This record gives sequence, structure tokens and C-alpha cells, in this order.
Amino acid sequence: MQQIPMNVSAQPRFFVFNQQEFHATIGDSEGLGKEILAIVLNELPSRIRNIRDSIKQSETSQLRIEMHDLKGIIGLLGCSSLYQQISQLKLSDQSIDQLQLLSLHSILERLKMLEKDLLLFSKMELLS
Repeated sequence: MQQIPMNVSAQPRFFVFNQQEFHATIGDSEGLGKEILAIVLNELPSRIRNIRDSIKQSETSQLRIEMHDLKGIIGLLGCSSLYQQISQLKLSDQSIDQLQLLSLHSILERLKMLEKDLLLFSKMELLS
């Protein structure tokens, strides 16, 4: 059995959040980073809920607003892969087709993973 040396710290694995991209986005402002994390962690659950509700009720205009706002939040966090996925989703004022629905569900799953990533990251930041 291979042992891990005591002086090596295990870095957590983030699934959606990219710590380097986040730091590149906010620069050297640690206070700004903590403020952004607090706001996003406060807003993200309701944003996810609003998107789900809009999908269920086929409220495409509200869904477009939520996705636009979310894209800004994700861009601020520096999560470029998720940002691209949201940007590629083209929603009209009409109904949602099957491909868009699949993409929306994929985005929702990634948002839930992002929420977990951010909770872990914020705990790490508090401990450092």
C-alpha cells in the first residue's frame, strides 16, 4: 500500500468551478472574491429553482431572463466551460424543443455541482 507523504496537502477536486479562472477574474482582491462567493451562494439556489419552475411552466420569456442573468454570474465566477454552454443555448420566445430541454437539464446538473464546489471552496477560504 502506497502512503501519502505527510507534507503533501490534498487539493479538492472541483467539478465545475475553476479556482484559477476565478482568481484571474477577480484579480488580487481577496475581499471581492469573498463578497462574490457570498452573493452567488445566496442567489444560486433560487436561480436553480426559478429555472426549473420556468421549464415546468413553459415560461420561455422568464427562462430567457434567468439564463441571461445566470450567464453573467457564471462569467463573474470564471467558469468558462459552463459559461460557453449557457451562451450556446439559444432560447426563443416560442416553446422549448427537446434539444434545448436536454441542454437545460445538463446546465441544471452542472449548476448543482457548481453550488457544491463553491461551498467547498468557501470553506477552504475560511480555513486559510
